[in-house]
Amino acid sequence: MDALCSCFGRNIVACRCDLVLLLRSLCGSSCLPGNLVCNHEKSEVSHRDVKPKDFVQRSNLRGALALCRDWLAIVAIVALNVRVHNFLLYITSVWLIGSFQFALSEALLHEAIHYNLLKNRKWNDWLDVVYALPFFRTVSQMRAEHGVHHSRLGQPGDHLVDDYEAFGLNRPHVNVFWIWFVKPLLGYAGYYYIGTWSLKPWKSGVRILLFWAMVISLFAWLHQLPFLLLYWFVPFLWSCYSQLYWSEITDHFRAPTGIRSNLDWFSNFMHHNNGYHYTHHTYPSIPWHQLSAATRALCPDKGDVSYGFIDIYRSIKSQPEDPAENLVIRSTPGQVG
Repeated sequence: MDALCSCFGRNIVACRCDLVLLLRSLCGSSCLPGNLVCNHEKSEVSHRDVKPKDFVQRSNLRGALALCRDWLAIVAIVALNVRVHNFLLYITSVWLIGSFQFALSEALLHEAIHYNLLKNRKWNDWLDVVYALPFFRTVSQMRAEHGVHHSRLGQPGDHLVDDYEAFGLNRPHVNVFWIWFVKPLLGYAGYYYIGTWSLKPWKSGVRILLFWAMVISLFAWLHQLPFLLLYWFVPFLWSCYSQLYWSEITDHFRAPTGIRSNLDWFSNFMHHNNGYHYTHHTYPSIPWHQLSAATRALCPDKGDVSYGFIDIYRSIKSQPEDPAENLVIRSTPGQVG
């Protein structure tokens, strides 16, 4: 009776658990319905029984909605600038457009590489016209590069080894403030990543050239080449590539465990959970919309964790300077499917 009385001063969930425990003590578990268990018992069972495959839930609808969100956001921002001519608005818009370009060309392309963007595997390749070709790459190109990154993280062949060297991260007494804040704002990221463009293999190169020949021809015919420059290439080369630069440094530079996750909620909202990097490296087949739940269930408190742009800088800055530890060699699953 004490348990029954105490329910009046507590919430319904706690009350339900007390009643279940009281009935069990009176008549044993055998007389209770099989589905009558406490919430905390459910939590313990579900946590104990959860498996990575439970989170491999690919969805064509989610993929389509994510693509539509990013493209519609870009169109809306451009439309606002067409109506309102203001320099400060334009600069702000450049960085916003670049952020959605990054969401397409890095986050969603990355999902397609792992066949996680769309449930139909072939569509992940066929639809790269909306998340790869506009950014001078193809899914097949990136899948080959990214597979090496997963299987040989921090080892020769991983593109980050060359990138970190080029960024100046391995120099003695590296100025982290200059690297993190100043260099990308001066346009370094765009300058560097243009040099990584490739037309190999030839099938990918032909597709990239044909796509951009059609786009440029269309805008030239419409006498709108300056429009293409202002609202696509400036955001792409300055903002989008700066965010790629920051992302590459965030993910692995001076991360003692080898992998750093950025769990800032706004960044993950904008970039489709791209910050859940430890979980992704450990379980590459889990799609972006399941990464948050998978992190809580499968690998809470694993890897290095930061919360936003400034916190990442502090995390990097706080680590002792040791070029040998800038990119920790770590074996991770190499599969991309």
